[in-house]
Amino acid sequence: MKFQFTVNFKDRRTNARLGEVLCGADEVDGDVSTLPTPAVLVPTSKGEHAVLTLDLLANVEKRLLSVLFYKRGEKLTIDETTRLFGTVVIGGHFVEKSGRGLKRIRDEEDGAKEKAGEDAEEERARAAHAHAEKGPPSQRLTVGHYRDSMYFGLNSQSRAATGIVCDTPFGQKSMTPEEYSRIWSGDAHVAIALADEHVGWESMKKSKTAAIRTCEWLDVCVRESKANDIPLWGVVLGGEFKDVRAECSKKVAERDEDLAGYVLGGFYAGETPSKRSELIECVIEHLPAQKPRYLPGVTTLEDIIDNIERGVDVFDATWASETASRGRAFVFPIRSEDVLDWDEETDEWNQPCATTGADAYSINIWSTAYKRDFSPFIDKTTRGDVCACPACTEHTRAYVHHLLQAHEMTSQVLLEAHNLYHLVSFFAEARRALRDGTWARFATFHRRYAASSRFVKAAATPATSAKNNQALEK
Repeated sequence: MKFQFTVNFKDRRTNARLGEVLCGADEVDGDVSTLPTPAVLVPTSKGEHAVLTLDLLANVEKRLLSVLFYKRGEKLTIDETTRLFGTVVIGGHFVEKSGRGLKRIRDEEDGAKEKAGEDAEEERARAAHAHAEKGPPSQRLTVGHYRDSMYFGLNSQSRAATGIVCDTPFGQKSMTPEEYSRIWSGDAHVAIALADEHVGWESMKKSKTAAIRTCEWLDVCVRESKANDIPLWGVVLGGEFKDVRAECSKKVAERDEDLAGYVLGGFYAGETPSKRSELIECVIEHLPAQKPRYLPGVTTLEDIIDNIERGVDVFDATWASETASRGRAFVFPIRSEDVLDWDEETDEWNQPCATTGADAYSINIWSTAYKRDFSPFIDKTTRGDVCACPACTEHTRAYVHHLLQAHEMTSQVLLEAHNLYHLVSFFAEARRALRDGTWARFATFHRRYAASSRFVKAAATPATSAKNNQALEK
């Protein structure tokens, strides 16, 4: 597999940086794509988005590329190979169902190994044939992961020195580093090394054991990744303990020649926000600067901005999917120009949240307040710019409210498409701010907006809008 990461720009005041991922299949000449970073990875189920079809995903991206290129005068080289988001696929989703009459076959390295009536060589040949039939992964960056970012899997805590227990379509199953690594042969551009990830409140002893075990498994995954010709990202663990995290970071970084990137694992699993910030900074301090850094599980704009400034390059779009699953649509402003009504004097919300369930980031389409609201999720009465997503251009809040009440799956499709479009738009604007030298203003605006916990609703006069924008940017 082809995988290359390049840092193109670094902010002078922070560790924020602009980069580019080039990925593709070696055997397919020209079948490569570029992903500008910071960027997001869309969660999937069994290799595909749980709600959105491939055509709809491409449509969301095409619409946003059109807006960036034609309406906002984006100074980027945008062509048919440009992608605005990648995907993350879960190893447990690809585990095959075991047959009956399993026999125990002794393996020289692994000890006892389950086998369904055929020798190991025939099994490997069959797996290779299956991968060949499926062909290379899609042109979009595909990252193989052991952790389902949508469902952390706290009920799958049973772990042993030989592997982890993961949720599969056929129940829980133990998985060794060898078995996990072979899943990604030809099915992903990058694989994340298997790690003994755990919840945030584990003791120091368990955190140390998990970190040591993760480093041992990393050696196995490195060996398998070389055999399968797939780039590997190493995982750094350590719970809530800075010393353990620092030591694990150093151990993983020692294998830098064999790794294509790094994953900051074990976060957003129960630790406090203040502790999380300290630990992320500690980990990044010990990681090589020329490789990409992936942080799964981010849940707010403040987290995203803070971690971009720390030097994180890749995030996941779980927040967008979780918000859509609750019947909520993103409406937070992306640019300061999008703020139309800001009440500085009363310092109160401009919308009755008790009846609408709205907050600073999203509106609750389940609310009966939207039963006869025939406006899109975002338009010029709520933002300074219209939303060009498939939901806002063709449907209304009232229609999606009806679909939710009728328990129609189309409601989730429209909400997912809108939230993904909105979140990817935010990352595009973040990259633009870094490139144009306006990052400080961009970050300050979003921090002040989030801290105020205000919901922007009604349209205002241009004079009022300008005054309120200046107040937000101070």
